[in-house]
Amino acid sequence: MTFQTDQSGINSLAGFAYQIKVFAYYAFDLKEDMQVEFETIEDVNLKAIAPEQIDKHSHKFVCRVTESGVNKAIQVKHTSIGNAVAQQMLLNWILLEHSSHNVEEYILFTDKIYQNDGDIFNKDAETLHKIVVESDMQRNATISKVKCLYEADYNGFEKVYNQIQSKFEFIDLEDIDAKTDDKASLHFRKAANLIVFGQRMNEFLQHITFKILNAIENKEPYILTYQEFINMVEDISKRFTQEVTTPSYSNFKKVNRIDLKDSKLSTSREFMQLKSCGLPDYLLKQHLLYGMYYYETALKYMENNRVNKIDEIEETTFEGFQNVKFTLMKNETDTPYNRLEKTQKYPNSYAENDQIKYGSSIHLTKEGIGENQISWEDDENAQY
Repeated sequence: MTFQTDQSGINSLAGFAYQIKVFAYYAFDLKEDMQVEFETIEDVNLKAIAPEQIDKHSHKFVCRVTESGVNKAIQVKHTSIGNAVAQQMLLNWILLEHSSHNVEEYILFTDKIYQNDGDIFNKDAETLHKIVVESDMQRNATISKVKCLYEADYNGFEKVYNQIQSKFEFIDLEDIDAKTDDKASLHFRKAANLIVFGQRMNEFLQHITFKILNAIENKEPYILTYQEFINMVEDISKRFTQEVTTPSYSNFKKVNRIDLKDSKLSTSREFMQLKSCGLPDYLLKQHLLYGMYYYETALKYMENNRVNKIDEIEETTFEGFQNVKFTLMKNETDTPYNRLEKTQKYPNSYAENDQIKYGSSIHLTKEGIGENQISWEDDENAQY
C-alpha cells in the first residue's frame, strides 16, 4: 500500500513532492530528542512562484535530521545529476560546513530510477576553487558567497572540501513509498486494516505538505519534533478508523487549488449552478472546494466498503433541499442563493463535519447525478 496526496495540486510537481516524501521517510525514524527539518538554503517565496516553477527551485530546499545538536544534511534529487547540479550541491554544503551547524553527515538522496552514481566530487578542490574565484555571478548567488569566504584562502577551502567528502553518503533508494510504508507500519497499524492504513498515510503526507508549504511562504523552516510527530500520528489515527473518516479540511484546502479559468470547471453544471446564485469568485472557489473535499471523502468511504454512509449523507442532503425549496416557494422567497444558503444550513447528522455537509450539496448539483440532482436554479430558468 503506497501513499500519495489525493489529487493534490502538489502531485504534478515531481521534484518537490519527492522531497516531501523523503521528509516523511525520515520522520518515521524519529525518537525522543530528535527532529526533522525542511528549510530553504536561499531566499524562496512560494507566493511569488507559479506552481509549475517550484521544481526549478528544488535545489534551494534541504532536509535535515537533528539529534542532540548533531545534524544530517540531506539534499534530495529526483532527477539525473549532472555536473552543474553536483557543483551547486557542493557549494551549498561548503556554506553549511562553514556555518555554526555541526554536520555529521552530508547525504545525497536520490531515486534509483535515475541511475545516478553519487560521484559529485568529479572536480577536485583546486579546480572547484578556481571556478569559484573566477566567477562573476551576482553577490547573492551561492557561488559568490563561497567566493567571499575563500577567494584568498585556498587552504581553508580545501580543508572544508575534504571534510565534506569524508562525511558524504549516497543513498540510491528504490520505491520510497514502499520503504516508508514499512517504517510506518507500527505507527499506523498496517496489520489491522490495510485500507485504513493507506488513508492514514495519505493524510500524514498531505498534512506535512501543508505545513511545509506554509513554512516556506512565511520564509521559515518547518521543524517536526518527536513529540509533534507522535501527536500528529495520534490525531490522524483517531480521524481515520473503520467507522470514522474525517480528512482535515484546512489541509485539503491548502494543497488543492481551484482555477476558475479551467474550461472543464467553468462549463461544469455545479459551477453554472453556483454562478446563478450571484456568488463572487472567492465564494465560487470556496463552494467548489467543498464539493471536491466531499468527493475525496466519499472515495474514502467507498474504500472502506461504507457506501451506505454516502447514501445516507446524500439522501439527507436531497431531502433537506426539497424541504427548503418548498418553504421558500410558500414564502415567495425562492431564489437560487436562498436555496443554497438554506440547504447548507439544514441539519445532516450523517455528515461528520460541516464541510462534508456543504460539499454533498455541491456534489449533487453535478451532471448525471440522477433523481437526487439538486438545482439552485431550475433548469428551465438556467442560462447555460
